[in-house]
Amino acid sequence: MDERSTPRTSNWLGRTLSAAAFTLVCGGAAAVFAQSPQSIVADAQDEAQRHAAVEASLSELEANRPSEHVQFEARDAAAVILTAARAFRPVELPSVPKDWQKAGLDLSKAVEVDGKLVQTLSDGSKVTFTVDPDTQKYVEKMLDDYNVPHSGVVLIDPPTGRVRAFVSHNEYTPAVEDIARKSMAPSASVFKIVSAAAFIESAGINPYNKVCYHGGRSHLTASNIKGDKRRDRKCANLGAALAWSINSIIAKLAYRNLKKDDLETWAERFGYNTEIPFELPVEVSTAEMVDNKLERARSAAGFWHTYLSPLHGALIGASLANDGVMMAPSIVEKYETADGEVIHAFKPRVFRRVMTPQTAKILSDLMVTTTTKGTARKYFRNRKGFPNDITVSGKTGTLSNKNPYLGFTWFVGFADHKGASDAAPSKVAVAGLVCNTPTWRIKGAYAASEAVRKFFESVESKAKKEPVATR
Repeated sequence: MDERSTPRTSNWLGRTLSAAAFTLVCGGAAAVFAQSPQSIVADAQDEAQRHAAVEASLSELEANRPSEHVQFEARDAAAVILTAARAFRPVELPSVPKDWQKAGLDLSKAVEVDGKLVQTLSDGSKVTFTVDPDTQKYVEKMLDDYNVPHSGVVLIDPPTGRVRAFVSHNEYTPAVEDIARKSMAPSASVFKIVSAAAFIESAGINPYNKVCYHGGRSHLTASNIKGDKRRDRKCANLGAALAWSINSIIAKLAYRNLKKDDLETWAERFGYNTEIPFELPVEVSTAEMVDNKLERARSAAGFWHTYLSPLHGALIGASLANDGVMMAPSIVEKYETADGEVIHAFKPRVFRRVMTPQTAKILSDLMVTTTTKGTARKYFRNRKGFPNDITVSGKTGTLSNKNPYLGFTWFVGFADHKGASDAAPSKVAVAGLVCNTPTWRIKGAYAASEAVRKFFESVESKAKKEPVATR
């Protein structure tokens, strides 16, 4: 063998050993010894750089591999180094899906396990939902029994944002999938909640002062909005305007007291024109405040220009029940890997402050009249079978498309169970949307009342079965 080849072999070995040693020490060792939870987070950004360093070293080793005439010891050493370097490539750690929809999250595929709804995803991981199984099944069956064309019913726990029921129902062509997440329906008079909050908090209007009005039951003329002293013979306060959905009062107050910017700001505070954080995509609820002052007053009263999803409607009700704070909604209680390791557990997150606690309290108190004397009385206080110890505050809404006809009926609000046991939740926010053809059987307020009734019945039943803690 030509002795002049020895220095070349020695230099190659030196270079390759040095490159591999650097990679093993700076890349492999870090990957091995930095596996505590704290270090995993801190080293996440370095992982890509370590991976690149390993690949670069491997490429250099492959490019500089000695030819066949080099001694076997050198080639054996290179093989050892290559094997060792590959062993220290970064290991992927289990993580929570960044795209739940892509991961296959689907409540309809969940099965009940120990009183919880659980879905096993394609990779073997499991999702436990926040939804109450009994309420979910009951509402689904109710809508099916009544042959409802389209419907979305959502229940939310106000202080946490946990979704307690999440139902989308279709029996009408063309079908609208996932209605609970779609803003396919006009807000109608539900938008009066937004306008009322603006009157109280921004315009400084006393909600107990009376406003005189005329007409405006099914449409609003310029005279209804601007007012006419000779014809404005009926008078009522803001609470009555909400309870009986008096369009003329809301439109007149908006015309006189709110600018375009005011309504736009308050719509956004309530979550309109804003993406709602949720595990699955939620269609943005829209509110268009036009330049025309009269038309804008009509919008404030709920005449078109605004659209709402049932999930968003329930969040509006939840903000009233939660001192004006809207929590981020969530339908995932926990997520565990295929081998049973829990790597995500629900934590409440604030989405936004909508209004002051004082405004939320005033509106909540005013809108109790909706369910005791107003437009929803026959679905709550005056309905046989609805518990007397549940107080409900909310707003109805009704609007329709003419060709083809589709009637949109809403109830948005929250319920307070005065007789709830200590182990059961005492409040739940609700949105019930029912879209009907000319032949119909139930409206959104009925669907909402039944969802609320069943929820409290279910959680109370489970609370009584819980073992009593001993001292």
